[in-house]
Amino acid sequence: MITVAYSLVSYQVSEISSETCAHCLDSIRVELIQVPGIVGVELTPETGRVSILTDGPVPERLVIDALEAAGCEVRGD
Repeated sequence: MITVAYSLVSYQVSEISSETCAHCLDSIRVELIQVPGIVGVELTPETGRVSILTDGPVPERLVIDALEAAGCEVRGD
């Protein structure tokens, strides 16, 4: 038997909005999907949310570093 546990985590970030261009959104996706353990990325520009799907534990620092590399800043909720 194979058991895979997935986790969905969302972040409120600066620098994305309904006016963010497709190229910038793709840059965020590219940075995040390179983080080991992240298997999916969903961006919701209208709300400034980035949701990531992981297949195991992913250190939050790696996620934040990837978002910062893409030019975003994580905001507290």
